[in-house]
Amino acid sequence: MDTPQLDDVLYPPDPSGVPSDIASATKAYRRHAWLALGALLAFVAVYFGLIGYFVYVLVRLYRSFGGLALLVGLPALFFLGFLGRGLFLVKHGGDPTRVELRRDEQPRLFAYLDALSDRIGAPRAHRVYVTTSVNACVFYDLSFLGFFIPTKKNLEIGLGLVESLTVDELKAVLAHEFGHFAQGTMAVGRWVYVAQQIAAHVVSSRTRFDDALRFPSGIDLRIAWIGWLMRLWVWAIRAVLETLFTIASLAHRALSREMEFQADRVAVSVSGSDSLIHALHRLGPADDAWQVAADFVAREERRGRPVRDLVAVQAAVLGHLRDVLADPTYGVSPT
Repeated sequence: MDTPQLDDVLYPPDPSGVPSDIASATKAYRRHAWLALGALLAFVAVYFGLIGYFVYVLVRLYRSFGGLALLVGLPALFFLGFLGRGLFLVKHGGDPTRVELRRDEQPRLFAYLDALSDRIGAPRAHRVYVTTSVNACVFYDLSFLGFFIPTKKNLEIGLGLVESLTVDELKAVLAHEFGHFAQGTMAVGRWVYVAQQIAAHVVSSRTRFDDALRFPSGIDLRIAWIGWLMRLWVWAIRAVLETLFTIASLAHRALSREMEFQADRVAVSVSGSDSLIHALHRLGPADDAWQVAADFVAREERRGRPVRDLVAVQAAVLGHLRDVLADPTYGVSPT
């Protein structure tokens, strides 16, 4: 299939006179990236170190006791299950309201996205989805394997966003998202999120593992001390992992702020500063109008009067809000 040609109306030209290093990583960005990575590696090292230790204990017991190792090593087996359950988490980035777009169905859109990602030097989107929202974002599926295997990034584009911005402003917003595509530190965010799910399983949740510990703790004193000791171990493991993950999470928050600044610089490099600022200025009003319009359309649908054009309703609501607020600039690009 031939690639559609893009004109200056659909794909506005890049601004002139942009410094060549504007999209380069800053010292602050690199510093926060290393801090976030170091904190995360500390969490991972302790977590997998504990798992490795209990595996080692079970292996030693098996060599000493053979088939009785599972009975003798019940405490080690318990802790291995307690820690290892976090490895089987899988969270898909799916949203039932998303609709996937196909390249053969929307060739001009994909030609536009490909041109923009190539200009920025970012990987092309693995999949592209549209939603009924005023938003654009990067998302991906998350699992334990994400620690080791790069996850392909998907692009979400909200229809309410597309209809609310000019082509220059839309280019700036999408360039910001492709700026994230180009960031190697997106992997740190993925790792932190996976670590968060593991920490939630191990630290926060109370499951049958905790119930199993309460049972021996409440019977004869000659056995209860085993339950008490194991509960102390569980408390210590949770305290250590929670502390390490809190440090990793704080470091990643600082990195996330730098990542947003960096993505803004990428957007400015291909669209200029005005388009991005104007888009941010309009997103709030556009979202307010979209929510009101969506509620109105839902009510009309329940009454048996379906509305054909949600976008037209959004535009009408935005105009009404300007009158109500006595602000003719509300949701309008500054000149």
